Amino acid sequence: MTGVAALLQGWLAAGERLAMRAPELASRLAAGSWPAEMLVAVAGLALLVAGARLGRFLACAGGALVGWIAGGFLASAFHVWLPPWLPPRVGAATLGLASLLAPSLYPLALGLLPGLLLGVQVPIAGKTWLGGVGGAVALALLALWLKRLVVAATAAVGGAVLVTLALVAVSHQVPALLSLARRPALVAGLAATLAVAGTAYQLGAGVERGARRGARARSRKLEGVEDG
Repeated sequence: MTGVAALLQGWLAAGERLAMRAPELASRLAAGSWPAEMLVAVAGLALLVAGARLGRFLACAGGALVGWIAGGFLASAFHVWLPPWLPPRVGAATLGLASLLAPSLYPLALGLLPGLLLGVQVPIAGKTWLGGVGGAVALALLALWLKRLVVAATAAVGGAVLVTLALVAVSHQVPALLSLARRPALVAGLAATLAVAGTAYQLGAGVERGARRGARARSRKLEGVEDG
C-alpha cells in the first residue's frame, strides 16, 4: 500500500502546484478589462449551480481533459516515433469527440485512468498488469454507476476554479481579498469548498426536479383515469 500512498501524495502535490499557479493565471485575467473578470465569474457561478444540465457538452470537455492527461502519460512510451506534444492533443481530440457522441464514455474514462494507476500499485497474484486491469475496471464501473455525481462534480470543479480565479483577479482592487492572492493554500481551500458545495447543490436540485417530474406524471395519470 505504500505505492498507493505515494501516488496519492503525488496527486496532492500536483494539486498544490496548480494552486500556486492561480495568482499567475489571475494576473493575466486582471490584465484584461473588467468585463473579462465579470464574464469568468458569471460563467463560474453558472457552472456551480447548473453546470450539470450541460450534459453532453460537459462530458465532451471532461473527456478532452482526461484524454489530454492520458496522452501525456503515453507520450513517454511513443517518444521515439512521435513528438511529445502530439499524444496529449490526439488523446484530447479523440476522447473529447467520443464523449460528445456518447456521454457515458466520460465517467468510464475518468474512472479508468486513476483505477489503472492505483491498480498497478497493488499486484494481483504477483502481476502488476492484472492489478492495473482490475483497478481500472472497478473504478470505471463505479464512476459509471455514479454518473450523476461525476457530472455534477465536474461542473462544480470547473465553476469553483473560475470563481476563485475571478476573486484573485479582482484582489488588487479589493484589499480584503489580498490575503487570498498571497496564499495558495487558501486559494485551494476556497476552490475545494466551492466545488463540494456546488456538487451537493446540483445533486439536490436534480433529485428535486426528478421528484417534481414524477409528481406531475402521476398527476397526469390520475387525471387520465378520472377522465376515462
